[in-house]
Amino acid sequence: MESLLLSLLSLQLFAVMLHVLAYIDPGTGSIILQALVASVVGALIAVKLFWHRILKFLGIRKGINPDPSEKQGDPKK
Repeated sequence: MESLLLSLLSLQLFAVMLHVLAYIDPGTGSIILQALVASVVGALIAVKLFWHRILKFLGIRKGINPDPSEKQGDPKK
């Protein structure tokens, strides 16, 4: 019963706060935009660096592992 009463009082307190004074200056928008652009560019660079590993993981391209016995100058042949 006490938790229900506490919940209702808390809900009523938040309902009374109609006017909230908050200020976001114009620089905040540019920082958010800069963070989004940096995230996209960083993700693209990471994909570019690991492109062959991604294709190998997905099974699109097989890994190239040369067989040492198939060398041109192998005297065993």
